[in-house]
Amino acid sequence: MKISLNNARFVNLIFFINILIGQSINSLSGTYKDLPNGLIKNSDQLGPDEKLLIKTQLQSNEISGISNLVMDETSPSTIQVPKILKTDLNKNFFYGYEFFTNSLTLDILKNLPSPSNYRVGPGDEIIVTMWGDTELRQKAVINKDGKIYFEKIGLVSLIGLEFDKAKEILKSRFEKVYSSLKGGKSATTFLEISLGKLKLINIHFLGEINNPGVIPIHPFSTITTGIIQAGGISKTGSLRKIKIIRENKVIAEIDYYQYFKSGDISENIRLQNDDVISIPIRASTIHIDGMLKHPGTFEILKNETIGDLISFAGGLEYNADHKVNIVRTLPIEYRSEEESYFKNIWLKLPEDKDENLIDGDKISILPLFINEEKVSINGQVKMPGEYSIFEDMRVNDLLELSGGIFDDNYWDLVFSSRADLIRKDVKDLTSIIMPINLELLKKGDLNQNFILEKNDSLIIYPSNINSYKKVVTIIGEIRNPGEYALDDNMGLNDLILRSGGFKYGAYEKEIEINRVDPFGQNSKFLLKVEKLNLSLKSPQDFINIDKYKLKNRDQIIVRKYPNFQFQKNIILSGEIKFPGVYALETEPETIEMLFERAGGLTPQSFVEGTQIIRDGKRVILDRINRKKVNLSINLIAGDKINIPKYNNIIEVVGEVNSPGLVQFKNNLSVMDYIEIAGQLTKNGDRKNISIYYPNGESKGRGIFNRFPKVSPGCKIVVYSKPEELPLDKTTLFSDVTSVLIQSISLLIMVERISGN
Repeated sequence: MKISLNNARFVNLIFFINILIGQSINSLSGTYKDLPNGLIKNSDQLGPDEKLLIKTQLQSNEISGISNLVMDETSPSTIQVPKILKTDLNKNFFYGYEFFTNSLTLDILKNLPSPSNYRVGPGDEIIVTMWGDTELRQKAVINKDGKIYFEKIGLVSLIGLEFDKAKEILKSRFEKVYSSLKGGKSATTFLEISLGKLKLINIHFLGEINNPGVIPIHPFSTITTGIIQAGGISKTGSLRKIKIIRENKVIAEIDYYQYFKSGDISENIRLQNDDVISIPIRASTIHIDGMLKHPGTFEILKNETIGDLISFAGGLEYNADHKVNIVRTLPIEYRSEEESYFKNIWLKLPEDKDENLIDGDKISILPLFINEEKVSINGQVKMPGEYSIFEDMRVNDLLELSGGIFDDNYWDLVFSSRADLIRKDVKDLTSIIMPINLELLKKGDLNQNFILEKNDSLIIYPSNINSYKKVVTIIGEIRNPGEYALDDNMGLNDLILRSGGFKYGAYEKEIEINRVDPFGQNSKFLLKVEKLNLSLKSPQDFINIDKYKLKNRDQIIVRKYPNFQFQKNIILSGEIKFPGVYALETEPETIEMLFERAGGLTPQSFVEGTQIIRDGKRVILDRINRKKVNLSINLIAGDKINIPKYNNIIEVVGEVNSPGLVQFKNNLSVMDYIEIAGQLTKNGDRKNISIYYPNGESKGRGIFNRFPKVSPGCKIVVYSKPEELPLDKTTLFSDVTSVLIQSISLLIMVERISGN
């Protein structure tokens, strides 16, 4: 096969275009990946406030707003301020939106009294109740023409009327028919008119609402309850410029921040049919955290300041500093490739509370930073902790502040040969250990009484620091096994009492003790006791073993009594004469043996459907000569056995035209029962039919594509045919084109090689 030069050029052109498209896509996506990661400043260029911010952040994790300030590990002298992505804001608390997600608020609409100015209309139900000489209760619904019909009264027009006016008209009409209603206090019949089920009103929700569109809501709804019924405002929606449009006029613009702040509900306007609620996109978004009552992310209007933002966040905490840090994303018109996209701004409160904000600002209110110089003492001292340092302060001074250690009663508790003074080098952040001999210090040796510096830490060790803990271990059939401290003259009886005594079934006549030989070899011996009375009522109960004193690292093992075992229970239910819980008497014990103990099967039993559940799984029972179920299986503790009642009904479900119950007949096959159930539907799969037996087994087609025999109580399930995936012509054409292009390219290369 030969390919012309023009064809070859065409193929090469196609490949060239594909390469250009791929590179263009990669370069486009890389435009966002390759943006500068942030501003890198040398630590020498940082001001004192910036250094304070970093120092505070390293000491505390309370200020999430400046958590993006990190030390560059590659160079200790640089600080990196990472780029603030949009996703960072989404991780923070958005102020106000949760108010519209509380569906419990809607419960108040169910019990609201009918407002006197409510205008009745088509769909409203009115209930008339009379009592006294005449008793009557009627319900009627206003029709599409605004009229309502009551027996003996006829049609009454109520269109466009307020509910109070409608009640007056209806009352006058009823008084004309029922004279006993007249007379004021002398009337003998009384009338009450109330609203029943009410028509819903249609409200148009536009913009940033979770469920936009025309939504029917409760007729007593306000702007707030209406928004809740519409699913609440989306996270991109504004809470501050919500418009109510009625008859093509803006009747109100709601600012929920003012409502949250002051509780003024004057703007919580009641909605009317065909009102339009317009929710615009959220304005400038500012995040503020740190020392505030309610930090979070807020929506800020034009000309609003830091002071306004702090007010929305509940005000400052008591320990807030006057320092405010703003990490500001520069507007796009002020960015350049040579400079950072970010600006780090420092302000002070209250002087700068009127500073204006711009979209994307990330603000942190710093905690009050008290730079008090301290030293600390820990370990074997009476009052460990931090203490303020003073001029020419020495080790002895710190010891006295912590309660002292040189008095006769406390000195024995202290490791006198050495204490450690740990001093930090502020230049390279390393630590220096300065040993102190407390015995020499006690005698007045000035070489041990160092002058302290800020951040020094003194450690006093306990006298038993070089000693080890003496323990014994008891395991086996004991109530509280484990490791116990070895006391002086501690005996085996003491340990058994301390560990709670023996378990039921413990072999009390023989206790094993493993002992560590001081020369490095383990020894093992048995402590044999004729009989132990373990009533634990008196120490005399253990008098026989009191002479066996324990040593460090002894391991005591209490064995279980030979052949001891608790009852092994079986649960038997269903068609058995005496169902219930049975203990296994012999090992092994079979199902047949258990049935005999339980009085045998009832006449209604269906033994072929017997189910055995073991550890939550069904035990598959085999059959003898393919007819009789094999009941010779050995039982174990925990088995659950159920013998169902004989059921001569077959259930046919799934893809059949008349699913239901069919009476069992011995000679019918699976397809016979399906035929009785109305044959397969169009979606029924003849190859995918399963039979479920009463004992939990399930079978499909077997050898030679034949179905197994149906037995009483079976369930036949016909499944649907598998869905055929539609042919994707576009993908097919693309794949074929790709293969053709590759084949043509390969042929061109072969032609060129052969031509050479």
